[in-house]
Amino acid sequence: MKDELAKRGYEIVNQEKDDSDSDSDDPIPGRIRSREPNEAREKGKKAFEQGKYDKAIKIWQGGLKSILSALCSGPEAMSNQSLSELDLTLNLNIAMAYMKKGDYEGADRSVEKALNRREALPPHQITKALYRKAMALRAMHKLEECIETLKDLLTVETTHAAAQQMLQEVEREWSKQCREQKRNLKKLFSKLEGEDKQQEENVRRQRKEARQRCAVKWVAEHDVDSEAYEHDEAKGADGKDWGLAMSRSVLWAIEQFAVEDSFCLPATDSEHVTLWFIGASTTCELRWLLPMQLLQRLPSVQSLDVVMIGFLGELDPDNKRVPDPKVDALPVGRLESTLKESSRRFSIHAIKGTLQEALEQMAKPGTSSSSRSECNAEETTETAADEQAPAGEEPSPPIPAAEEQAPIAPAGEEPTQTPASHTTSQVEAAPTAAQKEVVPPTFAFIAHPQLHRYYTDFFPAITWLVEKDVPTAIIGASEPDPSWKQDEVLLKALGAKIVVGKRVCPYPMCLPDNPDVRKCSHIIGFKGGKALERDKLTKVKLELLTQDYSVR
Repeated sequence: MKDELAKRGYEIVNQEKDDSDSDSDDPIPGRIRSREPNEAREKGKKAFEQGKYDKAIKIWQGGLKSILSALCSGPEAMSNQSLSELDLTLNLNIAMAYMKKGDYEGADRSVEKALNRREALPPHQITKALYRKAMALRAMHKLEECIETLKDLLTVETTHAAAQQMLQEVEREWSKQCREQKRNLKKLFSKLEGEDKQQEENVRRQRKEARQRCAVKWVAEHDVDSEAYEHDEAKGADGKDWGLAMSRSVLWAIEQFAVEDSFCLPATDSEHVTLWFIGASTTCELRWLLPMQLLQRLPSVQSLDVVMIGFLGELDPDNKRVPDPKVDALPVGRLESTLKESSRRFSIHAIKGTLQEALEQMAKPGTSSSSRSECNAEETTETAADEQAPAGEEPSPPIPAAEEQAPIAPAGEEPTQTPASHTTSQVEAAPTAAQKEVVPPTFAFIAHPQLHRYYTDFFPAITWLVEKDVPTAIIGASEPDPSWKQDEVLLKALGAKIVVGKRVCPYPMCLPDNPDVRKCSHIIGFKGGKALERDKLTKVKLELLTQDYSVR
């Protein structure tokens, strides 16, 4: 037969010989033969005494099989104490055989089977089972469970001497094990704490080096130590001087990009810097910018150009646009100032309109050579920085102004004044070929954006900034500030890649009589990403609305 099976591709595997009962006549190999319980007890005992533990287990299991058949005969069998005692005896014997083999889990399982019928057993049988279970648990070093089992045993038989002795021994072992575990955990936590501390120091060192590489240099006696502020080791500024607060917030945002290793305005290569400030409604806070304060903290910058775009007016509750009441006070054209006894200069250019309209205007021939008005920067900014508002009122922002003198045009050009755009229409079309020639700014800012209210208005501008990979900082709104909870989500929905997660700024604008009321108190930064396609904007807005984000 073996030869015939081999021809058909079957491999004959010889079963391992065990010390099972040699007189087994069960026709199915490996199946446990049912035995009369008392016979199984005696034969199993004989095999156990001979050290044939596997054989003893199999014989005793045959007896259990017979008991199980008897228990299935009717409810009267369940109350048969003789069967219960035989069931316990055979299971405890099997447990002891497993323990002799070193299989303590098998021993524990067998004892549990014996205790399944605990209510039908006399007390001395219960204590015997519990003691054997405690032995198995102790061998497995499950000391806490062993203690509980011994205490259970002593509630059944309080004078059980062996259990009392084992309990004392196990409790000592358990106490020792707990002390060792505590020492090991202390060593582990100490090691992990050391590793965490080292990692934290490495991160702190890397961020400090990034700050040093950045062109932003703080004035120690006036500014907040940004590294200390990051680690809750320094307080923020009081925010009473709005012009200084806004100017320092702009610089702090640039530094945050640097420490995140996403963008760094390098101290060694930043002679000419262009900052754009973009608004979809109004950019009133930008009137507070103090170029002199910016240059003071950008010592390597020789030329700073500030372009302010927006001033279109707010939307009222009825979604109607209310004109910016201070738009007429904006400087017309480009104002340029040169610092005394220095070649360093800054210029300010305010444009009323959207970013797309500003791009069109900046792309016109000759716009790059706009007429310039020179003024004394020190005189201009000192006056602005000293102005303060009465308690409880918002200060009136300073307006950059030029001295009373004729504009000076570049050599070979006639002096002209570049007018600001006065259109209020929203242009969402893609930039023209001429607009693509406009050089993107070094850095862009969107201050007090109310992004949820002007989501559609901001879409073209943010799309352009994303496509041009312009580092852009959102400077948060007034409190209560909905932008804190949602602007990251709204920006991501437009395809912007967040590189500076939302964080509280040390330079908020605060009311003089109530420092808890803040404006522009946090930033979020993005750079690049995958801009949302125009035809998907409506779908994205609907998806945001379903997520309880209010967008227009």
